[in-house]
Amino acid sequence: MKKFIFASDLHGDVQDVDTVDVLLKYVDIYSPDVRVFGGDLFDFRNIRRGAGPAEKQDSMAADVEAGLEFLSKFKPNVLLLGNHDKRLWDTSEYHTHGIVQDAARQGVRDIMSKCKKLKCKVIPYDASIGYYDIGPVRFIHGFHAGIYATKKHAEIYAIPGGIVLHGHTHAIQYHSIPKVNGGAGMGVGCLAQTDMNYNKHMTGRIMHENGFAYGYVEGKEWQVFQAKKGKQWHLMKEIISLG
Repeated sequence: MKKFIFASDLHGDVQDVDTVDVLLKYVDIYSPDVRVFGGDLFDFRNIRRGAGPAEKQDSMAADVEAGLEFLSKFKPNVLLLGNHDKRLWDTSEYHTHGIVQDAARQGVRDIMSKCKKLKCKVIPYDASIGYYDIGPVRFIHGFHAGIYATKKHAEIYAIPGGIVLHGHTHAIQYHSIPKVNGGAGMGVGCLAQTDMNYNKHMTGRIMHENGFAYGYVEGKEWQVFQAKKGKQWHLMKEIISLG
């Protein structure tokens, strides 16, 4: 039997501190064989397309520091890059200002160096190869958004008879594929704050919830459990205090 834990969407310095605290303490109790982080380790709001003047002037120092600090504590075996993380990689390759490009390249080197020290496998944000499997359980960051995102991810990425776990949407959702030897999909929520300024006008943020997933794989058999901030949080905290 192989136990795993899957968490996603920290977003650096806009993380939800309580959720991260519960996750890290539960990792010590659950003792997973594999720790997978599902992407958007950093927010990188100042280098996003359409960033306003105030965002562009914002320093990335606190964002990067928070992301790297989380890596040191969570110690993932696998890091799936997310669309926010990819902003730095894109800036390091395509930015038209040399100084900005150089700074981004140094940032990429620092992140990869950190992962190398942790012996953490880094998987690119790529719809064709951006996934990691433990038997019939597949992990991705996520490539679709909206209320049908988990359904789309299940249809495209679920291994027959298995399940695909994803982040990206910041929502906790579940979808089962209605066919013989079908599969399932689960959106596991996020480690980030759910009320960030950039999404106050978006109805999708109403579905945002804090949480993470854990479970096990034994041959073709699998089980996944959803940890969700709310009433369940008090139970998990009791388990942690007893552990």
